[in-house]
Amino acid sequence: MANRFLLYGATGYSGRLIAAEAARRWGNRTKTHRPCELVLASRDRRALAELAEDLQLDYRAFSLDHRESVVRALNGFDVLINAAGPFDQTAERLAKSALDAGCHYVDINGEVDVYKRLDDLHYFAQSRGLALVCGAGHTATLSDLMLDTALHDLQGNGLADELGIARIAVARMKYLSRGSARTMMRMVREQVTVARGVPDSKSPRLVLSHAPVGKLERSFDFGGGEPKHGSGLRIASAANLIDTLTARHTAERRKVRLERIESYIEMPTTMRLAYHAAAVGAVGYQLPILRELTRWQIDMLPEGPDAKERADNSHRVVLQIEDRYRQLVVDWCIVTGDPYELTARLALAVARKVAEAESPGGWLTPADVLGLWQPLIDQGLDSPLMGCRTERRSKAVAHT
Repeated sequence: MANRFLLYGATGYSGRLIAAEAARRWGNRTKTHRPCELVLASRDRRALAELAEDLQLDYRAFSLDHRESVVRALNGFDVLINAAGPFDQTAERLAKSALDAGCHYVDINGEVDVYKRLDDLHYFAQSRGLALVCGAGHTATLSDLMLDTALHDLQGNGLADELGIARIAVARMKYLSRGSARTMMRMVREQVTVARGVPDSKSPRLVLSHAPVGKLERSFDFGGGEPKHGSGLRIASAANLIDTLTARHTAERRKVRLERIESYIEMPTTMRLAYHAAAVGAVGYQLPILRELTRWQIDMLPEGPDAKERADNSHRVVLQIEDRYRQLVVDWCIVTGDPYELTARLALAVARKVAEAESPGGWLTPADVLGLWQPLIDQGLDSPLMGCRTERRSKAVAHT
């Protein structure tokens, strides 16, 4: 019997890409035997019906206003995939409803505050044998897979007991969707989240702390530099990315002690100045009139890159890990195609793995579900990482 998935937020920009990828990969209702069945859902019945007709997929229209009706709508599905932003308005409602309905939950959220709230549902999910996977989109999944693979390699080389700081750096995207712009605005705070090891402890436990915006800035080699200029070194500022939180879970699962985990976004000078100014005014941004003005400006942006722009929207994510002597033992860069198309493939891959797994459930990171990097690449055309490649510029070498 085919696994059944419900995609909420199907009429949004990322939702449409996920729906189209599912129809391409698994087939639609014209196909007699499907390995998986995707049903579309959102609150906009008219747009949903048009999309369902175009893709030849079934659909259900419902709002999130009444939890009992949401639970009824989720009955009979194996996994709920949430692509409906803003996630601070949908994620917690849908995750709790999924737990009540007895189905797993996967989303593509990128907001730290939402991630922390869902993380608190771990014991409820685990007691019911259900999985919760937050941030199964582009950068958080890639950085998690990279970190998990790097820590696995370091353990194999006997270096896992000598680690210092892990840094994740995300290159600036050439084209942004409207939803990504909203997420970036919501992540602006006066401080950024950092995970720190417990001082004078051998425990792998990491606690969350904060650093002022602008205090943590570094240059990373994102690659793609001009031959005559050498490397692709560019400046990045620490930011509130859920990659920090996902990496924290993965390091603790691997039982590897790190001094600190930090996440960065590449920013040119003008963007850094605007970022610092926005952080200073972050409290004022909470005023309704300013929030509405920002929302109005973002709504004027295109919904997202079109097919031609996506074909030219490659991206890079860097992982650096230092040893306790501040020497790089890992300096890897993932080069991908369009982040939005990659998010669609990753979200479906995570959802299918969750449905087929026999794990006890609870809070899982994408790497918990998907496993190590190389086996995923080896799947070829069936791989969600199709077209991605890793530049390993530093290899772990034991000290002599």
